Amino acid sequence: MAVPRLLEGGVLALLASYVLAIPTGRIHIDASTGHFTAEDGRVRVFHGVNVVHKEFPWHPSFGEFDANTSLNAGDIANLSSWGFNVVRLGVMWPGVEPSPGVYNETYLKVMRQLVDNMHAQGIYTIVDFHQDAFMQKYCGEGVPDWMTPMLEPLMTSCSGAFPQFAHALGQCKSFAELNYTIDPSTGFPRTSDCLSLRFDQYSRAPELVSAWGNFYASPWVQSKFHQFWRVVATAFVGAPGVLGYDLVNEPLNGNFFENVELLVPGFADKTLLQPMYQSLHTVIRSVDPDAIIMYEPTPFPDTYPANVPFEHGVHPVGFTSGPAQGDVAHQALSYHHYSCGFADPSCDRKGDTKSSDCPACDKMATAAVNTRQSDAARLGGGVILTEFGACSGSPQCVAEINRITNNADSVLHSWAYWQFKYDHDITTCSGPIEGFYKGDGSLQTAKVAALSRTYAPMVSGRNLQMRYDPLSFAFRLRYDSVKGAQLLPSVVFINEKMNYHGTGFEMQALNATIHRADVNHLHVMVPPESRDGLAVDVAIAKPYAGKKSGAFLGADSLIIHWDISDDKDAPGFELSSFRTITGWKSLRVVTDDGRSLCEMQTQDSYHGPAGCTLVGGQTHDLLFEYRIEVWKANFFGVQTHVDTIPASLFGPLLGKRIKFLWLRDSAPGEALDSSIVV
Repeated sequence: MAVPRLLEGGVLALLASYVLAIPTGRIHIDASTGHFTAEDGRVRVFHGVNVVHKEFPWHPSFGEFDANTSLNAGDIANLSSWGFNVVRLGVMWPGVEPSPGVYNETYLKVMRQLVDNMHAQGIYTIVDFHQDAFMQKYCGEGVPDWMTPMLEPLMTSCSGAFPQFAHALGQCKSFAELNYTIDPSTGFPRTSDCLSLRFDQYSRAPELVSAWGNFYASPWVQSKFHQFWRVVATAFVGAPGVLGYDLVNEPLNGNFFENVELLVPGFADKTLLQPMYQSLHTVIRSVDPDAIIMYEPTPFPDTYPANVPFEHGVHPVGFTSGPAQGDVAHQALSYHHYSCGFADPSCDRKGDTKSSDCPACDKMATAAVNTRQSDAARLGGGVILTEFGACSGSPQCVAEINRITNNADSVLHSWAYWQFKYDHDITTCSGPIEGFYKGDGSLQTAKVAALSRTYAPMVSGRNLQMRYDPLSFAFRLRYDSVKGAQLLPSVVFINEKMNYHGTGFEMQALNATIHRADVNHLHVMVPPESRDGLAVDVAIAKPYAGKKSGAFLGADSLIIHWDISDDKDAPGFELSSFRTITGWKSLRVVTDDGRSLCEMQTQDSYHGPAGCTLVGGQTHDLLFEYRIEVWKANFFGVQTHVDTIPASLFGPLLGKRIKFLWLRDSAPGEALDSSIVV
């Protein structure tokens, strides 16, 4: 291990660098907060990617670098350097059980070794049973093809009032109607034919819908599914890098052509998934008692497209309890969110929204994150966003990444982008460009920089806030320290090369010291003698690069001159008014959560300076969307908010003092006093 460069801190800082490099033990869920927590007591936040290889040999390649398929030592090192500490890894059923009852021990050993290799570089693994469109014969992957006879009888047409109505609307088309040709080398539909349609249409084919219904209903099939998970858990038991087991990716809601009630949000969760999840929990935990079980709701109808009347939006999940049935330290709700198709029906085949500015996308992303947070709070246990993105690296894609991750940060949700590389992702609309690399093998730098955001992967205390602005690159972390954990640092990841290149950054910590541990990590240490619940507040911002002085031209032709200077000892604001200014004038500094931080007034013969000095956490309240409201008294002394100086005029403020001079307050067209000097 390379010795990290430390700015200060002596023995404590050296110890801090050591515990960063060696992640220890399995993770559990804190029952009181729902946060992922390590054995050392630190709260863990995970940022990561999906790696799901959707064709034989059902795992990424390990040799030379390949922009579409590899996950070799260099790829793992890159992921770690970009701040990713979790991979949702597809452990595919056809790879595990290529023929009935025959389990591929070589495949399982390869996947176990991959998990161990990633953990050696600080990356945890979510072991994921991945399916899309159920199986290869339906242009997807998931359930082995040899299981087809056990899932019969399958519907091949749509009979009955509702299915025929659906067919009239272009749904419930059988695979025979899609005119696929078979690739003789695989025995499955040709990839080019499969990609001619959006893969979600396959999920409404009668064959696939009835296959899902029989999958849930057949005791024999369920016993095979239990055995799959028993074998997988046996292969991974004892692996310290396993974060959890994701039971099934995007489970569909059974045969809704036969039972229309399955189209009611939450109904399939409760009636089909909940009993299956609880039985799988018993199977896995009997083999791996430390396992976190991750469980997903149906992607539809729990989420309706925003353009669908009445039912549109994100609905609460229908589960009445999680898989662990009370043992909330070992369960986590896993959910996905894509703006394309759900918030923006006009997305292109690259997976990009029509515009970077998408109010419907903003609204739905906020609803998704907050609704799933409420679901997890009700059910107990953790929550993690295991898929989003699948976009091209365009400005619209970067906006989508920022939209989702900003919302996830707001409630401290861990997340994993879809996906790292293409890996024959036949069930996508964007193709290879959804990954990190372009067709020529070069890195999609803007996408990776957006995902490589500043965050705190380890927090030694009760996490209160973690916020990052991808436009200004400001960051704030607040937490209450926990007595007894003082020798363990909180860790902040920061990608200076991608996000602070050429400018560097300023950092400040209240009630703690902050050290530069290595090129990508900061360590936050509280004093060993500190009391329980000490409020720690960390702020990071680019050095101020704006103008040092200027004038704000506001409503009623008012002019307010300002000067900004460094003042780490007395940051804050001052207001004075020019000698000819009369009447009551005020500037109010308001934080982004609506708190009044500072109010300065002048009136009649008192021209100031009136001001305030920020103390404690107030010194970090000006990193994001604060505002400076301009007030004055008009007729009959009524105080009126006449204008606002936006945060964008100055940007993030850290250790600054701004002096305002109200120069002019007159009617439009009135001449400005020639003695005023700006």
